[in-house]
Amino acid sequence: MVLLLSNQIVYPTFKDAQQLYAQYSTIQNISVLYDNLIETIDSSFLSTMANENIHKIYNKIIMNYYPNEICIKSSFIKQVLISGKKHVTIFELPVGSSRADLCKINGESIAYEIKTDLDNFSRLQKQIDDYYKIFEKVFIICSETNVENIIRLIPEKCGIYSYKQNRQKNYKFTLVREASLENEISSLKQLKLIRKSEFYTYFKVDTSLRKRSDMIDNIIQSYSPDMINQIFKNILKHRFEKQWSFLKQNHNDILEIDYQWFYKNQIEPSHIYK
Repeated sequence: MVLLLSNQIVYPTFKDAQQLYAQYSTIQNISVLYDNLIETIDSSFLSTMANENIHKIYNKIIMNYYPNEICIKSSFIKQVLISGKKHVTIFELPVGSSRADLCKINGESIAYEIKTDLDNFSRLQKQIDDYYKIFEKVFIICSETNVENIIRLIPEKCGIYSYKQNRQKNYKFTLVREASLENEISSLKQLKLIRKSEFYTYFKVDTSLRKRSDMIDNIIQSYSPDMINQIFKNILKHRFEKQWSFLKQNHNDILEIDYQWFYKNQIEPSHIYK
């Protein structure tokens, strides 16, 4: 279905934007992007963006009309996380059998799980359990209309941010509930996320040890849980500091749907947006 207004502009639908997102790649050939665009989006709408870069057109359509995880994630980064001066943000960190959408490391370690209106909540409780074994705080980011549903599924210690789109289709975030500090973090789970090279750099590991399991046992016997937690945060902050610094320095030149790609690849935006 398309919406035909009095000015005869046919605006993209949810399905149009969903289809473009499925076809989109940051480094896709420009001619392919263009062909997909004109096959999917009505020319009356495209005429309003005639002078825009092809990537900007995709970005506007996807961000405005297909509110999926990548849109919420990048908007949250832009509005809430990018202004922080000392913390490091991490994308898609594997945690146990789950994967944290975003993590924030500074004095505290925080995991953020995004649940859009396109998601189901069947794994939410398991994800929260995994995150609380590693991180000091956990937040759920959900739509304003799903806050009550989320509250029924999560513990009181878990924080909540809600979002909604305004009339200009920009996402606005509200802190609904602050997260409380978790005091039962698993040193074993934290150390399983650490690389062997980082064991040698950040811990005084017995140099005769070669197996990861033996190294972890040695650290647990030699360091308190509080000390392991502090070192764990320092390791993650150092590991991802370069990627986060690159995104922060260049975010004004990077489109929201490409945040994660540039975070990972650290290529100058001008080399991609030609």
